[in-house]
Amino acid sequence: MKKIHALHLIDGLTFGGAETLLRDLASGLERRGYRITVGYSTPGPFVQELADKGLTLKHIPRMGLVDPVFMFRMVKLMRSDPPEIVHTHLFKSDFHGRLAARLAGVPVVISTLHNNDVWANNWFLGRLYGATAYWADRLIAVSSEVREFHLRKTRVPPQKIVVIENGVDVAAFTGHEDKAKSIRAELDIMPDAPLLGIIGRLKPQKDIPTFLLAAVEVLREQPNARFLVVGDGPLQSELEIQSKSLGLFPSLIFTGMRKDIPAILAALDVLVLSSLWEGLPVILLEGMAAARAVVSTSVDGVVGVVLPNETALLVPQKNPADLAQACLKLIQNPALRQSMGQSGQERVIKKYSLNAMIDKISSLYVELLQARGFDTPDFSEISEAGN
Repeated sequence: MKKIHALHLIDGLTFGGAETLLRDLASGLERRGYRITVGYSTPGPFVQELADKGLTLKHIPRMGLVDPVFMFRMVKLMRSDPPEIVHTHLFKSDFHGRLAARLAGVPVVISTLHNNDVWANNWFLGRLYGATAYWADRLIAVSSEVREFHLRKTRVPPQKIVVIENGVDVAAFTGHEDKAKSIRAELDIMPDAPLLGIIGRLKPQKDIPTFLLAAVEVLREQPNARFLVVGDGPLQSELEIQSKSLGLFPSLIFTGMRKDIPAILAALDVLVLSSLWEGLPVILLEGMAAARAVVSTSVDGVVGVVLPNETALLVPQKNPADLAQACLKLIQNPALRQSMGQSGQERVIKKYSLNAMIDKISSLYVELLQARGFDTPDFSEISEAGN
């Protein structure tokens, strides 16, 4: 039987949670017997990662937030190699890709809602985005909080939204102790120094300035503590200037984008999220999979995942003092750190398996294709065992 061709469209392949999710989903679907193509507009480090996994990549240049030429390039791609499914990710690809798929006659159109994006608070943008849901068969919300957010802000039809929570491969985040030692040596961090890190795109959503202010307070009580900011993004220069003015160097290191995130997590004592909003952060699941203790702001997309005081310590947004005290509590209590990390890992194994996520998305594909009259393979027979 001919393989089902699914075309995934994403705004770019830079460093971020949606890109990580797409990488793992696309490669997992291929292993299950789909033929996957990934179309993207902004190049980045994930281009090579996807290429290394043998996935077919198509660069689709884009000029602006709304770009009719971009949409018709998508149509051309879909007509040159017709997919049975178009699956879009992030605003620009959702906005252009849904209509492009309908113009190209694609049978099934799906979008993943990755975040409680701040743009949706703008009445016009929210309603405009919600109106394009008319062209989608289903919208996948990565958490129940994301579903409720879009029902309120973008007014997408509730019958079109299904919740399929993000998942991670726990096995990929275990057994990196030797690499963790190497990373500490590489960064000139003593083996016994408390190490706290924040990992993600350097953009307003992550509120890294609050993390930096908290680092100042931590250092007052724990002068040997060290801090990592892992990732790149538009705010890097501004954050480096702030760090210098706060006197955080050399206790703080901007590592830039790293491809060895499992080893970086293994090197940390505490993973920190100071976000202003989230959908369901992949890095949170990865940190829990790596058995790291977590300190996070209490925002939607986090509170639905963690168990407060059992798998993570939660603090209010934009509160450096509380963030610092939570970090100090974990730094100064190794037993609590260990038990919290183990509880987090157990929770990911039970609730946030990568294979379970891929199986649910594959089942949704099959359901929608069969509703359109397609014969589909029995993907359950080739689904991988749960991790």
